[in-house]
Amino acid sequence: VSIAIILVIISFKYIIRDESVIAKLFVFAGYTYGPLLGLYSFGLFTKMQVRDKLVPLVAILSPILTYIISVNSLNWFGFEFGFFVLILNGLLTYLGLILLRRKKDKGTGDIDLNTSFS
Repeated sequence: VSIAIILVIISFKYIIRDESVIAKLFVFAGYTYGPLLGLYSFGLFTKMQVRDKLVPLVAILSPILTYIISVNSLNWFGFEFGFFVLILNGLLTYLGLILLRRKKDKGTGDIDLNTSFS
């Protein structure tokens, strides 16, 4: 266990040169907890049903898109996200889940469980 801690400390020393370890850990937490925030808020504030099989795809794509936006945000928007990565990541997950919602049957108002992906 102590060898693992030493390796983590050494890797942080050589990988992260310009920031403190705590600041970098908060940014990493934004990438990992963002999808959880989006999933939680979607379940809390909506009653929409989603296509369950595609939810992991949204949870994986959201941090990837967040990273791309975060890296290019200074050039695109003149703004650096920093710790706001968590909010952006949660928002992208939330929007992705909205895109995965199931359609309701117009006649009965029930959710159509046989919705195709086309």
